[in-house]
Amino acid sequence: MSKLNKFFNDFLSIKNNNLDEITVSNLEQKMKHEKFPKKLIEELLFEFNKMINEQGEIEFQKQLASLHYQVPNLFRSELKAEKIYKDYRNWIEDEVVKLENETKLSWEEQTEDIEDLNITARKAQLVLRQRITEVVLDLLN
Repeated sequence: MSKLNKFFNDFLSIKNNNLDEITVSNLEQKMKHEKFPKKLIEELLFEFNKMINEQGEIEFQKQLASLHYQVPNLFRSELKAEKIYKDYRNWIEDEVVKLENETKLSWEEQTEDIEDLNITARKAQLVLRQRITEVVLDLLN
């Protein structure tokens, strides 16, 4: 475990028993509650199930618990992010405006760490990393 992940785990007091709350079913319910687009939820759940099949549930839970406002590996590809933007443009743009209002920072400032990506990929990754992390943190608390 990296020192940064260990710090966040210690800081957030994430215990293994809290990881039990990170299930595909709980993630689905929380994303529905947060009004993610239905088809996007299906895509995310498909990818999450794939992660579970490849790595096992405990590793999947640990990975999601340690996201800390990073995009899950499955969505780091610029092409994947562009596709998500294209498919869910209206939702992404609405969420970008909400994030700018919540943080009082422009989306450009919020995505300085990924400024090498094109605009649509940056916006999609911003929304995904923020909203997925919020869902996971809600489940952990």
